[in-house]
Amino acid sequence: MIASFSGDPFLAARAARAKLAELTRDGAEATELGEGLDTAALQAATGQAGLFGTTVTFLDFDSAFSGQAGVKPRNAVLRALEKIPAGTPVVALDSGATDARRKTWLKLGEHEHLPTPRFGALDRWIAAELRESGLSHGRDVPGVFRELFGEDLPAIASEIVKFAILGSDLDADSVRRLSAKETVTDSFVFIEAIIRGDAAAALRNLRLLRNQAEEAVRVLAAVCWQFGLVARAVAELAADPRAADGQLARALGVSPFSARKARGIAARLDEESLLPVLQGIAEAELAGKTGRNADWALEKLAISLSGRFSRR
Repeated sequence: MIASFSGDPFLAARAARAKLAELTRDGAEATELGEGLDTAALQAATGQAGLFGTTVTFLDFDSAFSGQAGVKPRNAVLRALEKIPAGTPVVALDSGATDARRKTWLKLGEHEHLPTPRFGALDRWIAAELRESGLSHGRDVPGVFRELFGEDLPAIASEIVKFAILGSDLDADSVRRLSAKETVTDSFVFIEAIIRGDAAAALRNLRLLRNQAEEAVRVLAAVCWQFGLVARAVAELAADPRAADGQLARALGVSPFSARKARGIAARLDEESLLPVLQGIAEAELAGKTGRNADWALEKLAISLSGRFSRR
């Protein structure tokens, strides 16, 4: 039996370790192979099952193979897995598996792909983590975690464990107070600076985003998504200016926290002012995805859009 996991490195590793713990719960031994993993090491590890009782083999492809040099040995191990004795328990971590490799894992046994949750999916993931930890919380709490920690899933999970130990119910204020962490800059702040016509603030927030180890193409993706959210909010509010935050959140498919931010920006826009903004974002995204300098595309976007709004 081969169980493999791919996707977000934290989520995939956690799921793989949980599966290993499940398979060794009744006393089975585990052999872990990472650096130095090759067909000979695999055959030696999986061959122990028949000699010494049940042994679970854990394969860490993330540690074993990287870059072009890792392609041939990785493929050799995948081929060797097809020949191990039926029923031999193997758990594999291959977080960076391509679509083709994921199909190979599916042919070999069970496979679970766990992509990094983003935007609304991130809020839902946080809410699920809170529920599993037995913590009751206010509606805005997932959004506050995202505001404070961004997409740092290990930090969010660790913080939730801390709150679970404290055993207190959570609201937005208690999360901010007990986490003692400064708010992570997000692209809503960047967008708000643009709409104020404040190019200096937009560039400053853009650089803060980049300093948080956000790749320029990911910042572009976030800006594109959040301005798309704002555009939909403009349309929703044009149809029903009195729509409640909860109603708007349901229409947009996001948390109330994100809906309120989108609403605050949308209130300052109309269709006429929105169209050139979306065109500018599309041009920046095209530049970032066609080999041109994504950092420069973002800075150009910040300056040009800020100038447009400063003249309004």
